[in-house]
Amino acid sequence: MARQNLISATLENTVATDVLQKVNECKVALPFLMNLSKEQRRKSRKMGPKSVEYVSDTQVGAKLFPSSLPQDFPIDEFEKDTVLIKQLFPIFVASQALTEALNDTILALGSDCMKEADEAYSYLKLAAKTDANAKALVDQIAQRFKGQGKSKKQ
Repeated sequence: MARQNLISATLENTVATDVLQKVNECKVALPFLMNLSKEQRRKSRKMGPKSVEYVSDTQVGAKLFPSSLPQDFPIDEFEKDTVLIKQLFPIFVASQALTEALNDTILALGSDCMKEADEAYSYLKLAAKTDANAKALVDQIAQRFKGQGKSKKQ
């Protein structure tokens, strides 16, 4: 039976610490980042890819024709917001790609670990039939499955 091994890699602790530090530096460099509640997300007007041109054109129009807008319209804030969103989108795309790669890698590693654990557990259960120390460990491991019972074949 072929064993699954979706990923085989090592990571130096110093590298992991350095990467985590850099992620935290990114948070510090972007102190205005916020976390919205589910309700705030739900109520917010969304800007999708098709809206980028709309917002950009409207911002240009607001700047070219300020007399067409109310005096209290925040043209400078609108411009500042459109510049910031253009700067943040590439960072967002890059961080999404990194997050997706991390998620997929953790999923693959988790799958490898579970399959390896399942195989080792089956061998340990065999060993527990003749070794009291192995039996104690198998009993401890079995607590994870307590109350699950055997699956019924349909």
